[in-house]
Amino acid sequence: MSLKLDIQKKPNTTDSRQIKRPEDIYNLEEVQEIKDAIQEHFLFIGLDRGNHIRKISLMGIGTSAGIYIDSKQLIRNAIINAFDKVVFVHNHPSNSLEPSYEDKHLTDITGKLMEIFNIELVDHLIVTEDNFASMKQLGVINRNYSNENLKFMNNAFLIEENNNLKQELETLKK
Repeated sequence: MSLKLDIQKKPNTTDSRQIKRPEDIYNLEEVQEIKDAIQEHFLFIGLDRGNHIRKISLMGIGTSAGIYIDSKQLIRNAIINAFDKVVFVHNHPSNSLEPSYEDKHLTDITGKLMEIFNIELVDHLIVTEDNFASMKQLGVINRNYSNENLKFMNNAFLIEENNNLKQELETLKK
């Protein structure tokens, strides 16, 4: 009798580019393509554990004044593709390197939600025609971000983990 295993394998990738610092992100061809666009573009860069690029996706195109990106899209993309780490990049047609409230909020909430799935948000870059800003280097990514919904989720996960440990303990006692 032969055993059939369903083994999920890493997608084949020929991309040998590696991210070591924000300048490496800014210098990517895909980022250079959006830096002087007249509408906001949002790029999602999926990485392996060694910071090698596995995939770059255009997640949305907005207006000259902003873009709406749903955290669910970003998290789904990271989970489906089994990325270990991710980087966000978007352009500001206004040429302002200042992160908006929306930029910070999306980064903070999505970063916290990804932590639940052991996915690290490495950085979020804002690019303009002539320059870029790393939200990580600016110190505006709040790694301790919390709200009532996140507290509820954390409590639910703790309860589930506690119940699993109780079952394990009962099994060990038998």
